[in-house]
Amino acid sequence: MKLDFYTKRSQLDEMQEQKLCKLESRGFWLLWWGLLVIIIVQSLGGRFAADLTGEWVLFMLSCLYMLVECIRNGIWDRHIKPNLCANVIGSAVAGIAVFVYVYIFLKGRYWPGALCAGLCSALLCFAALQFTTWLYHLRHNQLEHSEEEEDEQQN
Repeated sequence: MKLDFYTKRSQLDEMQEQKLCKLESRGFWLLWWGLLVIIIVQSLGGRFAADLTGEWVLFMLSCLYMLVECIRNGIWDRHIKPNLCANVIGSAVAGIAVFVYVYIFLKGRYWPGALCAGLCSALLCFAALQFTTWLYHLRHNQLEHSEEEEDEQQN
């Protein structure tokens, strides 16, 4: 009895393959945003960090996967350019979010501490964004030059 239910070849035509990729993309982003909302809501509800470990690990693994694969493939974003201005704006948004979270939701109401947390978060975020931008440019240039060399070898 032969069990022939799996094949390495795709059973989908190009249109179905494109639709499946779109569905998988939507599913990933639904997971990502859903986990982020769950983590925020539960932490605002007074849950301890130990209670959120599973959600946090899954969220960070999905973030790390997307980061590594996008850089490996020389992809940054559809709408945002990998430059200093975008990194400053992104870092400022992250710093403001941390400031608001620490000041309002941690019930300390100590604004110098919240400001320090926001500034440190913004600086760390900026450093991480600059580093990933640098990695992206290295990989993108490497991929661009390898494609040019392949074209020259074919001609």
